[in-house]
Formats: sequence, C-alpha cells, structure tokens
Amino acid sequence: MEDRDLATYYASGRVAIGLLLLLFPNRMLGGIIGGRDRMTPILRYLARLVGVRDAILGAGALAALQDGDHARIRPWMTYGAIADSVDTLATLGAYKHLPRMKRFGMLCMGLTGAGAGGYLLTKFD
Repeated sequence: MEDRDLATYYASGRVAIGLLLLLFPNRMLGGIIGGRDRMTPILRYLARLVGVRDAILGAGALAALQDGDHARIRPWMTYGAIADSVDTLATLGAYKHLPRMKRFGMLCMGLTGAGAGGYLLTKFD
C-alpha cells in the first residue's frame, strides 16, 4: 500500500467518524458512557463539536491529497496527528472515569490515530 492510499484512508475515516458524531451523537457515544439513556444535551453538543472538527480535518486532507500538492498535504496530516494526540491525553486524564471495558480501546484508538498521522506527515515533505 502506498503512503497516498494510507493517507486517503486515514482522512476518509476521520470524515466518516466526524459525520457520524455530528449526525448520531447518541449512538456513537452511548456505548462509551454506559448507555444512550445517559446522554445529555451537553454531551450531544460536545460530540457534535468533535465531529465537526474531525470532518473538517479529514476533508481538508482529502482535498490536499486530490490536488497532489505535498506542501498542502503535510499541514493537514499534522493537524490530524495533533488532534489525535490531544484526544489521547484527554483519554488518559479521564481514564479512571471511563467504562472499564472501553477505556483501553479508546486509548488505543487515540494512539493509533496519532501514530498514523505522525507517520504520514513525514511522508509528505
């Protein structure tokens, strides 16, 4: 698999997750917080904020990839890696408050995104 393909999958996944968080916050976060019935208006609001962020980061990366301009691709990969790194730090900060059966998976998701983004930003100089 080429780096451009991996970057496209990374960006597309970010758009998909972002749109799902934006459109279906109860379904996306219900399992994390212990059930959809525990969702509050503020949690829906926060899920949508994160969803918009991820959708924009992914869309920007996809647009830069389509243009093929490496100078435009690298910043978008950097932004995604930073967002995933901060998500990982936030997960660590809330770790003991997250559902026991989900928190390790959530931490792995953040680390995987940060690692993939960090790898990809080095491939588009």
